[in-house]
Amino acid sequence: MQTDLFGNVPQVVIDVHETGGKGINSVKHLMKMLEKDGIQYVVQKIPIGDVLGPEGIAIERKTVNDLVNTLKGSASGVPRLTKQLDALLEYEKPYVLIENILAIRRDPMKGCVYIPFSSKKTKSKPFMVTMERVSFIHPSSLDALINSIKDRGITVLEGFNALHSAGLLYGVITDEGTLKKKTGQRLPVIRTRKGLDTQNDEQEFFIAGFPGVNVVRARALLEKYKSPLEAISRVDEWGTVPGIGPKTVSSAKKLLYTDYIPEKKEEDTETDE
Repeated sequence: MQTDLFGNVPQVVIDVHETGGKGINSVKHLMKMLEKDGIQYVVQKIPIGDVLGPEGIAIERKTVNDLVNTLKGSASGVPRLTKQLDALLEYEKPYVLIENILAIRRDPMKGCVYIPFSSKKTKSKPFMVTMERVSFIHPSSLDALINSIKDRGITVLEGFNALHSAGLLYGVITDEGTLKKKTGQRLPVIRTRKGLDTQNDEQEFFIAGFPGVNVVRARALLEKYKSPLEAISRVDEWGTVPGIGPKTVSSAKKLLYTDYIPEKKEEDTETDE
């Protein structure tokens, strides 16, 4: 992964879509936590997951509303979630964070759940007033969906609110705060084919496979050279693209020009009797 101007390598990758809007979600809280502890992160578009960490960690963030909308039977709801979960399993340590799941009220008698959307402290009295919206999804259906995620081998993190959920994210990413003390760990890698829906996505994925080239730099190369073939044929000129230095060019050329040497396996030496 490309270093910054000071030689620091990002230890966490955050999807750019999680950082927009005025609302404060768990990912925005996480960014503040990482900054406070001096843990390097980068924000960019990533095809799978919302947060990538070291050692093959990939985390998809969902709110209770996301899951409820999935259960309401929209044309793209369940297939889209299934596709996201399939892609998440490309990583060694897949997680799904469900933000606000611990704050809902379940009413099995009426077959609904109450989802909080605002909490305010009352004036002059030590009480909290919470505003809720009702969703007529049976609690057992919501539990079944969550259990189906777990059954796929994906760890589910259950958060109370955005701040509590951010703490769960931080704990997973830093392995309870020991990330900065580790040596020889594998940094986040953005490599997955699932979730690439367009030819542009495929081309960006292909170019981003070069050492030191992330999706942002791959996009810059393609914008300059128009096609992957043209970009590869002019690898000597990559240094003219902002953000790409001599080290990246050298690594790309080494990858392109080094002969492939197949690994010899034991079965390769066996002969038919």
